[in-house]
Amino acid sequence: MHTMNKTIAAIMAVFAFASFTTFGSVQPANAQAAPPVVSGPAYPAAAPTPPAKRHNLIQRHPTGTGVVAGMATHHALKVSAARKKRNHQRLSWAERHPTLTGIGAGLATRHVIKKNTH
Repeated sequence: MHTMNKTIAAIMAVFAFASFTTFGSVQPANAQAAPPVVSGPAYPAAAPTPPAKRHNLIQRHPTGTGVVAGMATHHALKVSAARKKRNHQRLSWAERHPTLTGIGAGLATRHVIKKNTH
């Protein structure tokens, strides 16, 4: 016999022996089957998750950050408008409405932080 045929015959013999001993075991007629032993969940274990990243100060306080961003925008527009008025330059819409622009900047800042922080 060739080596390949001997290998295949040996593998077939192992499978036949394993199947007869595992599935063809003989039990007495009055024996009660033991319940199957369950050692863990029926589903595979999930991969361990990495530790959660700690959020920085900005991410932990999006509302406060938005308020401060709005106040900073408001102040910068007031200063810019005052300088332009002194030099008789035309003011932009944002410089003419610093409060509304500051509120919008603060809301947009808060929204972006909330949207991108998981």
